[in-house]
Amino acid sequence: ERCIDVIESRDREVRAFVTLGLAAARQAADQATQRYREGRALSAVDGMPIAVKDIMDTFDLPTQMGNAIYKGWQPRWDAACVHALRSGGAIIVGKTVTTAFAGGETNETRNPLDTRRTPGGSSSGSAASVGAGMVPAAPGTQTQGSTLRPAGFCGVFGFKPTHNALPMQGVHPISFTHDHLGVI
Repeated sequence: ERCIDVIESRDREVRAFVTLGLAAARQAADQATQRYREGRALSAVDGMPIAVKDIMDTFDLPTQMGNAIYKGWQPRWDAACVHALRSGGAIIVGKTVTTAFAGGETNETRNPLDTRRTPGGSSSGSAASVGAGMVPAAPGTQTQGSTLRPAGFCGVFGFKPTHNALPMQGVHPISFTHDHLGVI
């Protein structure tokens, strides 16, 4: 509920989210709370609110890839990273804004520390949502600097592991030899 309050109070100015799934998030949070009460938490991320970059497939929220031609497009399954997060009990609160197909085209997301400035890169919505305190973490992608740069611009930590260390299945590709999945 605290994360939802921050989303509701800050997202009009920051514009980090393209789609929200708050009813499902509340239901998932109630399930996580029950697991903790019963002493059977699924993982260290069980109950953690997470925002998902809008180039990562989600079965219950559209994946629009920052481009009008995909408006309302609904995948039938989760990307591998989203599936892993959900399997661990993470709560997907919504999809974050990305540049078109995670490329260079700018978008409407603003830096949460100074809305006159850019949040940087294609993982801008993910970094801005964490930087604004809307969620504690969000996956991002990086082909050149799209996880580390937005994290730095928005005052949060970005981690880009070794290439192919985390699965990219269900994530819109730019370059199979350069794309990385990261965490903000």
